[in-house]
Amino acid sequence: MREHTEIVRPPRALWVTFELGRPLGIPDDAAFQRRVVKAALDLLARTDSPLIADYPEHVPDVTDFSGWACPINLAPSQVDSLVAEIDRLATWYDRSVANLDRTTVGVSGLDMPAAGALVSRALDGDLPEAQALKEAIDDLRAYYLEAASAFPDPGTAATRKKWFWDETKLAQALLALQPKLAASADPQHRILANLTLIPATERHRLG
Repeated sequence: MREHTEIVRPPRALWVTFELGRPLGIPDDAAFQRRVVKAALDLLARTDSPLIADYPEHVPDVTDFSGWACPINLAPSQVDSLVAEIDRLATWYDRSVANLDRTTVGVSGLDMPAAGALVSRALDGDLPEAQALKEAIDDLRAYYLEAASAFPDPGTAATRKKWFWDETKLAQALLALQPKLAASADPQHRILANLTLIPATERHRLG
C-alpha cells in the first residue's frame, strides 16, 4: 500500500496500480512482467533516495464477463461444504500444475483439506494463530484460482476472480470470518481482518 511505503521510506520503491497480490501485473504475460521488473531494477541507478517511482502502465479493467462460467457447478447453493468444494477442485488444480509445471501453493505447509479445516475451525470460533491462518488462506486462494485457470473456458484473471468471490464456499467463509477476526482481542487477528483477508475491491461484500 502506498501510504505504508511513504511511512517506511525505503531507499527506492516502484509503485504499481495492479491488483493486490499481483505485483508484476498481468498474469501469464511475460513481456509485461519483464517491463515491471526492469523498471524496478532501473531504480538502483537512482541516487535521489528515498523515492517512490510511479510505474506508467496500467492493467485494463475487464468489465465484460459474459460467456464465462465455471464448467463444474460450484454455486454455493449446490455445494454442501467447503470440504466438498476443495475436493471437487483437486482435478483442475492438478491439471493446472501439470500444464504450467509450477504452483504458488505451499507456503502454509498444509494440504488443502487441512487448510480448509483450519478456516472452518476459525469460523467455529476457535481462532488459530494469525500467521498460520493467513498462510492457509493464501494457499487456498491460490489453489482455487490456479484450478480455475485449467477450466475448459478459463476466461481471464478478472473473470476467475469474479467467479471466486461470486460463487465459492471459500469466499463465503472468508466474508463470514472477517468480523470474527476483527472482533478478536489479538491485534494480529485484527490486522488480518482489516488489511489482507478481503481485498479492497471486494470489501463492499461485507455486511
